[in-house]
Amino acid sequence: MSGISPALRANITAQVEKLGFALPYNNRTYTVVCYNLFVRKSSKQLQHLRLPTDLILPVFLVQMVSIMFVSSILVLALKRFHQPRIVAQILAGILLGPTLLGEILNRLHMFTSFAPFESVLSLETIGNLGLVYYMFLVGLELELKPVIRAGKKALSIALVGMVVAIASGWGLFFVLDDNIKPNLKFLKAPNQRDNTHSGHLFWALALGTTSFPDVARILADLKLLHSELGRLALSSAVISDLCSWFLFILLLALTNLTGHFFVAGLTTLAFVWFCVFVLRPALPKLIRFLTKNKEDKRDNYNELHVSFVLMGVLVCAMITDSLGTLSYVGAFVLGAIMPRGELSKLVVEKIQPFVTGIMMPLFFLIVGLRTNMWFVFSSHDSYTAFQFKYAKRFMLVLSLAFLPKIAGSFVAALIHKMKPWNALALGVVMNTRGLMALFILSTGRDLKTLDQKTFPAMIFVVWALMIPIGPFLAYSYKTTKHFGQYKNRNIRSIGSDTELRILACTHESRNSPAIINLLEASNPTRQSPIQVFAVQLVEMIGHTSAMLIVHDACKPNNEGSKHKAGQISPSLPSNPFELYAKERENVHVQALTIVSAYSTMHEDICNFAEDKCITLVIVPFHQQSTLDGTMEESNPALRAVNRNVIDNAPCSVGVLVDRGLGISQIFKSNISSHISSDDVSYHRFAVFFIGGVDDREALAYAKRMAGHSRVDLTVVRFILNTEACLDDADYDNEILEAMANTGRQKQLDDLYLDGFRVHTMHNSSIKLVEEVVNSWEETLDFINDIEGDYDLYIMGRRHGSSSTLAVTSELDSSDCDELGTLAEALVSSSFFKVNTSILIVQQGAAVEEIQDESDYQEM
Repeated sequence: MSGISPALRANITAQVEKLGFALPYNNRTYTVVCYNLFVRKSSKQLQHLRLPTDLILPVFLVQMVSIMFVSSILVLALKRFHQPRIVAQILAGILLGPTLLGEILNRLHMFTSFAPFESVLSLETIGNLGLVYYMFLVGLELELKPVIRAGKKALSIALVGMVVAIASGWGLFFVLDDNIKPNLKFLKAPNQRDNTHSGHLFWALALGTTSFPDVARILADLKLLHSELGRLALSSAVISDLCSWFLFILLLALTNLTGHFFVAGLTTLAFVWFCVFVLRPALPKLIRFLTKNKEDKRDNYNELHVSFVLMGVLVCAMITDSLGTLSYVGAFVLGAIMPRGELSKLVVEKIQPFVTGIMMPLFFLIVGLRTNMWFVFSSHDSYTAFQFKYAKRFMLVLSLAFLPKIAGSFVAALIHKMKPWNALALGVVMNTRGLMALFILSTGRDLKTLDQKTFPAMIFVVWALMIPIGPFLAYSYKTTKHFGQYKNRNIRSIGSDTELRILACTHESRNSPAIINLLEASNPTRQSPIQVFAVQLVEMIGHTSAMLIVHDACKPNNEGSKHKAGQISPSLPSNPFELYAKERENVHVQALTIVSAYSTMHEDICNFAEDKCITLVIVPFHQQSTLDGTMEESNPALRAVNRNVIDNAPCSVGVLVDRGLGISQIFKSNISSHISSDDVSYHRFAVFFIGGVDDREALAYAKRMAGHSRVDLTVVRFILNTEACLDDADYDNEILEAMANTGRQKQLDDLYLDGFRVHTMHNSSIKLVEEVVNSWEETLDFINDIEGDYDLYIMGRRHGSSSTLAVTSELDSSDCDELGTLAEALVSSSFFKVNTSILIVQQGAAVEEIQDESDYQEM
């Protein structure tokens, strides 16, 4: 307060202390006179009133609410057009910036009320803090195994696409910069270092990068994560992302304002080396130390451990920032080296909703406030006059920026003998710049290497390049892929010397034993081995799902195949399916995880089944058996998942109701060769055959089981006594009559059963029984009488011809409609109070008519 008279100083001090700004500290009282409570000057009439728009906090809250509201609306509006979330978020920031809202408010002289200069400081501080934690989450998502195990295909696609795009971006910058470079001399201070010579480097790197998290989300939304395209795109995106980070660190060191290029670059690389080779091995030991004397369970970790992790993020961010790069680098490196486990999952669950839902929208608002498209389309003489020649030049640059990445990836994919259409789709996916490009460009704007024209131009280019990706994959690639859908993929269509491909789905660990025993009963042989895709289905909960999806989707095709002795993955010692494959010959297992919302989980299952040419999908029944034999609901959402799988699967589907099959030990009795033949237990299965495509498919599966040395099979064919049904016009008899086959379907049933008799006539473990029934009750009574004699009942879901399926569906319960009429009656406690497991089989709808035609022509 030098230069102020003592009287005026005393007056100001008295007024400040009167307002309550005296700050006590260290036994003294400091008078704070530099704190600006007001954001803008009040009018003379209201100079003594504090309007909400005059204070920093209310303005900040208005900005936060505005960006969150507009982003949410745009996300919902653009979702139907297959646009990723980041497209809506970037657009929301631009609309709230000077391009649209700012232009409108400027004409009303009100823009300073929404985004005053003083509020930008607090806005950027919180937004950048959110970006620090977001980059930590991105590091947690990153999986380094695809890079270590990457083949030549993924590596070459990533590198060729980057090189071509970076070279093209270098040239395109000068094409656009030729019009704008003279415009910005007034922005530079005389004593400030000129960094505009590095603008083309930021532009080139932004065009060359591929954002791995955004690629994962686009593929997840379109249910392509587990396809061949999805796995290759994810592996290539991980490589591209890591290369972009390495080049970005070098670029930050090159543009270091202090001029110490080698110091900044070498110290940052030394920090990364320390984190990878020293800190990373020490972190698991540190985590175990924090939880010593306790069992390794998730409950051991609490908010205190999460706080330590968040503190570590800030420490690493502070270190890299002081080394001359940026704070985001340290946060990303810590996330990349952090051990995957319960602690990392807990950290993500705690901070992800707040970071991505509240803090990150502020970053997009900052980008939007810096993006003024009127600067791009106007001359340096007047930033308000739109000129067509600049718009024409910008559109040329936009068009040219779209091609290099696609062309480079496309050519590299063709060299590795990919189909042209798949190569083109891969090139389009690799064109996803996403948040990584925004991050690079925002850093370039902070360092003033990008000016008021190059920055908004490049932001618009990044945004526009991501728009066609989702629609192209949804309407072109997936549609074309469906035209080439495999046909006749059911159990009846495969021969005795063909591999049986099974997709085994589990929701929890107790589903595994019964399915493993069913796999063993499927009789894997050298002539007809079984390829099992053991899929753990996990409900999508926020951002945690992305990490799990990425981890499994990036596995190579041959991972998890046949595990020989001593080669089982040490990271999965308790996986029951891989342990089974390790001890069982002719069984190959690939274990993976599908993470999705329950409402769309069936799409992941069906797409994976189509991509892997699956023959049979096995899903557990949504109810679990209790000790008293009744069924209890485990998760009501699973019923809808099973029903959707049944309705949409391109292959056959089996619903397994486990009521003791999990403890039958079919597998153990088969491998215990030291047990004498007199002591070996045989397992008895029964097939209930009424008629129809599903019953024929169930019989085909049971026929394969009958080849197992420890399985005895009984086939019971129910024949309706039509004369008795005509005499007794009961409702149940009407249902049974509708289930009885006539005409063509009856001929197909007889034909298939005749062939079954011929092929199994010399097999003493198979018995065929024909049972004449007069009513529906007699059918259920017969099954009830033989209860206790069998370990598993096998039946079709639908019975009769397709024209009568609508009639038989009248008995279907809304609670168990995935079972069908007969199986539902057996599961219902009012009819069935025993503990026999049931397998309900439905032949795939996509192949039903084709198979029927081929069967009919063979008659």
